[in-house]
Amino acid sequence: MNVVRTDVHPDVAGIPPGISEADYRLAVRAAMLYYQAGLTQSEIGDRLGYSRIKINRVLGLARTHGILEIRVKVPAGWHIELETELIRGFGLRDAVVVSSDQSGRSLESVLAEGAAQFLTDQLRPGLRIGLGIGRTMAYLPERFRPERPVDCAFIELIGAAYNRDWARFDVSFKMAELAGGTREALQVPGFVTDPDLGSRLALEPSIASTLDRTRQSDIMVQSVGPVDTSAILFQYGVLTADDLTDLRERGAVGDALGYYFDIDGNHVQSRTDPNLIGINLDDVRKVPWSVLVAGGAAKVPAIIGGLRGGYFNTLITDDITAACLIATHGDER
Repeated sequence: MNVVRTDVHPDVAGIPPGISEADYRLAVRAAMLYYQAGLTQSEIGDRLGYSRIKINRVLGLARTHGILEIRVKVPAGWHIELETELIRGFGLRDAVVVSSDQSGRSLESVLAEGAAQFLTDQLRPGLRIGLGIGRTMAYLPERFRPERPVDCAFIELIGAAYNRDWARFDVSFKMAELAGGTREALQVPGFVTDPDLGSRLALEPSIASTLDRTRQSDIMVQSVGPVDTSAILFQYGVLTADDLTDLRERGAVGDALGYYFDIDGNHVQSRTDPNLIGINLDDVRKVPWSVLVAGGAAKVPAIIGGLRGGYFNTLITDDITAACLIATHGDER
């Protein structure tokens, strides 16, 4: 928690220009009564014989002329200024910046810890939390430790089944178990080879109903990927090297849930779009808390594109990436 301390200095030598000695003296007395004695402005006015409006004005003078100094003590490792810059620069609802240097721990693990703390702070009975897939998301259960059981639901944003290794990215069951909540599984592949089959499966009543409930999530948490060979869809043979080249040539800088976008957040059509089963980018825009957990130089363009596209209103990243985002976004604007 931030600690606010006020220091009042009544022994300032000389009266600065722009304020009379009488107002200066009154500002000192009012500031001491307000910040040290804890009186309200009305109480101060009654005690000193002035209106509440007058006291409000002289308290403003106390701040303007340096009579009153307010210092905010921020714990080491907190990055409030970076968070404020990210919120202002990208129009976010919230931002969490973690320290990237964590004694050799991977960046994914550090980011997952920040996401786990964010979710812990948000937990309440009845909360619906949608979870994407990815390497960063896979660390989430290791860092998620709620203090008490909460009757909430964890929901998959994309089909979890593709092949045997794909299951390691499915963390919804583990998260539900740790929270003492429930899991709502999307029991379909995240990707099918036949696009017509994908469209038919999405219309199947049981699957369509699950997708509709997923869209009703209060929070969605996911990461983004760059358009290179580290992409999960490339690693598992869904995308080819030619696909990646084509996407980059058409301006794609990253993806969320397998859907690609450019640096301004515009959707870039991919050959595999019809093959994906899950919610899409328009769905992500509509939830109260759409949380992006991502960091690292390679992901900066993808993060910027995702934020500019309005797919995310909350960002969890590290301090180095945050500084790069602020500089890059400002330069491009």
